[in-house]
Amino acid sequence: MEVKTIYLDLQEGVKKGNVWRLESEAFKDPIKVEICYDDDDKKFYNEKIEEVRKIMETHNKLFDKLENQITEQQETLKSYEDALAKYENVIADYDKQLAEKERDIQSLLKLIADLKTVQDMHSGTIIQLQEATKQISQKITKQPIVIHDKWFISWHEPAWLWMINLPDWDYLLNARYTVWEHNEYVTNKDDLVFDKIHVEWQHYVPFYKLEWGTELDVPTATIYYDLIFMPL
Repeated sequence: MEVKTIYLDLQEGVKKGNVWRLESEAFKDPIKVEICYDDDDKKFYNEKIEEVRKIMETHNKLFDKLENQITEQQETLKSYEDALAKYENVIADYDKQLAEKERDIQSLLKLIADLKTVQDMHSGTIIQLQEATKQISQKITKQPIVIHDKWFISWHEPAWLWMINLPDWDYLLNARYTVWEHNEYVTNKDDLVFDKIHVEWQHYVPFYKLEWGTELDVPTATIYYDLIFMPL
């Protein structure tokens, strides 16, 4: 607390330092008044100080927790960035194809606009328009699917790689095959293949065949493959 002014018998006190003095010819000696905090005031302030300290401790713990979460998120983001970097070259190969798809979509949208102007006169055209709109919606909502894996092959015939679950649809498949550990009979080189496929029954199984010299040779190799399925 703080005392602003003191009066005694209409005489105003004068503050000197932390002491109030009442000086007047009416008093034989000056009157000294000291104001100090009582125990309740001290208890109240101490409780408030303790309350603030606990709040600060709680906030510090929250800050530490947030910093840990931020660190974890940064590490997760870094892993995503590293994974994205692996596919930059593959994604670049499809920039041109995506531009062509965009032009196709714009052409279909223009066709829809033209068909709407004559829909009252041509009922058959309206049905085609609805089907085209459905196909466009399906194309727009579908996203590319990327698969990365490896497979060990030790025989002559085409090897069926791991079964891949995919929605039934037409896809443009970009397959990049990389030949890793292999014996001296294998003549395969790294390869990049484009193909149009149709998926049924919710799965697709790619295959790969080792090339070798003679029928007596037994080729063995580990094949790493990156598959990108672009919905058509």
